Amino acid sequence: MTIGVPVCRDDETCGAVRTRLENHPVPVVVALDEDGIACGWLTLAQLSQAAAADRVGAVMEEVIPTVPPDIPAAAAAQLMGDRGVDYLFLMHDWPGELRPSAVISRQAIESRLTGGTG
Repeated sequence: MTIGVPVCRDDETCGAVRTRLENHPVPVVVALDEDGIACGWLTLAQLSQAAAADRVGAVMEEVIPTVPPDIPAAAAAQLMGDRGVDYLFLMHDWPGELRPSAVISRQAIESRLTGGTG
């Protein structure tokens, strides 16, 4: 699990966000709307496929795959498989302020389940 998730505004260009994300250890970003509330997410791969001038809001996935912080690793892996995603987000859910707090990858979970340290 990685505490702290890269964020961007939904009106930023994919090219600008892709450039920032290329040097980040977590290849995902959560988009925030004009009020600073999470409204979607993208992977670096999705950003790389989009035109540099496209707005993040036009190409992002609007449903953010979330998971509670106390879920067992095997259950999180099953959720990823069921949802067809490689990342799950832990979210702060203060009233009206949905924001990402951490992200976990399928790779990290599989490494942990097979005895690695990921």
